[in-house]
Amino acid sequence: MRGALEQIYKALRDVGVGYVAYVPGYPITDLAQSLGAEIAVNEKVAFECALGASATGIRSLVIVKQLGMNILADPLVISATHTTGAGIVVLVGDDLGPRGSQIEMDSRFYGPLTELPVLDPAAPGLYRAVTEAFRVSEEYFIPVILRVTSDVLEDASTEAVIREGVPASLQQTPRRFDRSIWDLTAKGRRQRHLAKVLPALSEVSEASVRVELRGDRGVIAAGSVIPMAERVCEETGSSLLAPLYSYPLPWKTIERFLEMHRLVLVAEGPGTFIESHLKDVRGRLTGHLPYGRVKANDLRTALSLIHISDLRGSIEMETAASRPARRSICEGCPFLPLYKALSRIDVPIAGDAGCTILSLRMGAVDMVYGLGSSIGVASGFREKGIAIVGDYALAHTGIQGLINAIWSRKNVLVGVIWNRVAAMTGFQEVFDLEHVLKALMPEMRIVDMPAPEQEIEQILKDELRSHGVSLVLFRGRCTDRST
Repeated sequence: MRGALEQIYKALRDVGVGYVAYVPGYPITDLAQSLGAEIAVNEKVAFECALGASATGIRSLVIVKQLGMNILADPLVISATHTTGAGIVVLVGDDLGPRGSQIEMDSRFYGPLTELPVLDPAAPGLYRAVTEAFRVSEEYFIPVILRVTSDVLEDASTEAVIREGVPASLQQTPRRFDRSIWDLTAKGRRQRHLAKVLPALSEVSEASVRVELRGDRGVIAAGSVIPMAERVCEETGSSLLAPLYSYPLPWKTIERFLEMHRLVLVAEGPGTFIESHLKDVRGRLTGHLPYGRVKANDLRTALSLIHISDLRGSIEMETAASRPARRSICEGCPFLPLYKALSRIDVPIAGDAGCTILSLRMGAVDMVYGLGSSIGVASGFREKGIAIVGDYALAHTGIQGLINAIWSRKNVLVGVIWNRVAAMTGFQEVFDLEHVLKALMPEMRIVDMPAPEQEIEQILKDELRSHGVSLVLFRGRCTDRST
C-alpha cells in the first residue's frame, strides 16, 4: 500500500487535516493505522466526531470500509443540507472479491442517496482526489465521499505519482460552521441544496472528466479500472472517458461521448453504477464483462465482442468447498470449546461478523447478519435461542440490542466472547464494557476460557431453561496476535 499511502499522507499533510478517525476493517485498516488515525467505537460516532471538528474549524477525515457507510448514513444524509464548517471527507474502501467482508458493496450508490459528491479516483490520481475533495467540501459546506477500492489501496506502482500543491482556498484558515443556515426551514435548506449546490457540483464534475478520442469504439472506465483501460484503449485504438466523479456524473460529456461512438463499453466495479444509467452500452449487464474484478484480458475480450449485443449466460456460483478458506479458528483458540459446545446445542444461534463467523463450518452458529446484530436477531426467535457476540461487536452496535432485550423482556441467551481485542482486524484494543454489563445484568455469569466443553454445554442448557434474558461472559485471551 506504499504508493497509495504516500499520496494520501502527503495530500492530508498539505491540506492541513487535523482530525482523522476510523473503524478497523479490510481494506482500510493498514491505511488508517499508518496515518495515526483515532479508532472509534463505530462509524456513526467517528463521523459525528468529525462533524464536531469541522464545525469548529478543523479539517477532518473519516476512514471506513464499505459496510461502515451503512452505520454512518444517518448523520451523513442530514449533513448534506445542514451544512458543515471546515472540510470533511469520508474515505470509504470497497472490498472487491470480497476478501474480508460478508458482502461486496458498491459505495458509489451513496452519492444519489445522500446527494453528496462521490469521487472515484484511480491509484495515480489519489493526491489530486484528496485535495479536490477538501476543496469542494469547504466551497459548498458539505461532506464529500472519496471512494477507493482494495485494488487502488494496494496499488504499489504509484509511489512517484504525487502532485504537489493544493488549491489556494485550502491555504487559508479553515472556516467554522455558519449558523445563518438556520434562517432557512428544513424545506428551504433542501431547496438551497437542489438549486445551488447540486448544479454547481455538476459543473465541477464536467470540468474533471478526461476524454481521449481515438476510434468509433469507446470505453467509459471508472476508479481502479482506469489505468488498465488506458492501456487496452491505446492497444485497440479505442476512445476513453474517465470521470473523476461518480456522483454527479458528467452527463453532458457522457452524452456527447455516446453520440460520437458507435459502440461503448462500461468498465467499472464492483457494481453497475454507471452502466445501469445508460442505454445501448455494453458491460456486465450484457454479459461482456464478468462480475468481480475486471482484468485487462476481460477488457480486450469485451472489446473484440462489442458488436454482439448480448453475451449473458449462466454463472457458476462460487462455493465454500471450491475456494480454500482464507482464515479459520486460530490453533489454540481459548474459545474453541465454546464453538464445539454450541455445535451440539439444538436451538437457533445467531452470530456476528467477528471471529464467530469463522465457526460457521463447524456448525456453531446458524446466521450472521452483521457486526453487532446477533442479540437483536436472536431476540426475534420463536423460542429462546442464543446470541454470540464479540466484545468489539458489542461495543460497536450490539449493546443497543442487549438494552432492548432487557427493556422489552425478550427471551434470549447472550454469550459474549470477551478477549478485549478486535481480533479479525488487527487486534485493536477494545473498550472494557464489563462494568456496564454488570450494571445491566447483575446476575450475569462469567466463565474463564478455555473451559471444558461439557461444562460450557451444561451452562448453556441451564440458561436456556430459564425464561427471560440470560447473559454469560466467556472471558479469555487470544493466543495468536500475529495476524
